[in-house]
Amino acid sequence: MPRRRSFDETDVVERAMEIFWTQGYEATSYTDLTAHVGLHPGSLYRAFGDKQAIFLRSLEHYRDSQTRTLAPFLLAGGPVLPRIRAVLVGYLDLAARQQPAPRGCLIANTAGERLPGDAAVAARLAEILALVEDGFLQGLRKASQEGEVVPGLDLPASAAMLTMLLEGLQVLVKSDPDPQRLARAVDTALAGLAARPDVSAPADEAASSG
Repeated sequence: MPRRRSFDETDVVERAMEIFWTQGYEATSYTDLTAHVGLHPGSLYRAFGDKQAIFLRSLEHYRDSQTRTLAPFLLAGGPVLPRIRAVLVGYLDLAARQQPAPRGCLIANTAGERLPGDAAVAARLAEILALVEDGFLQGLRKASQEGEVVPGLDLPASAAMLTMLLEGLQVLVKSDPDPQRLARAVDTALAGLAARPDVSAPADEAASSG
């Protein structure tokens, strides 16, 4: 009979995701992975395959643990635009705490490192970004129903804009000595959507850690 695995696969993938996020794909060796997740190379390979396979599992874990939380957070109750602001500014606050070396966004980092040229990674990144955009779109639809946004706002285009803003912010924070100053850019972008000027009312903790 095959031996029962004595480790939690989700925990191993979470740990793998963290080291890829911090070091990048190319800089992370299989030896780094085994040390970080606490498994012997043979056990890791039998369970997950080679480094590419583990990386793809890490992206899928990011999709499920990070990206899918956006829409539920935005729709959890109360005004939506302050929740969108909390998500965006939350990444700036996180980067400020990570100084002097913010790690940025796993998705933006991966796109810069692995694309073009890796079709499997490209497919997963496209799925993740589509989920982000759809999360913002769901939030904006609710905001529109509640009269939070300007009448006639192009909601799909605005959701795409917020997705670009989110990813762009997480690139900029990697080199900005004061990431929180970018909160003014967030407020300027949201002011263009809002039917009322103030969207900075406090919201619950943001949905994702970036």
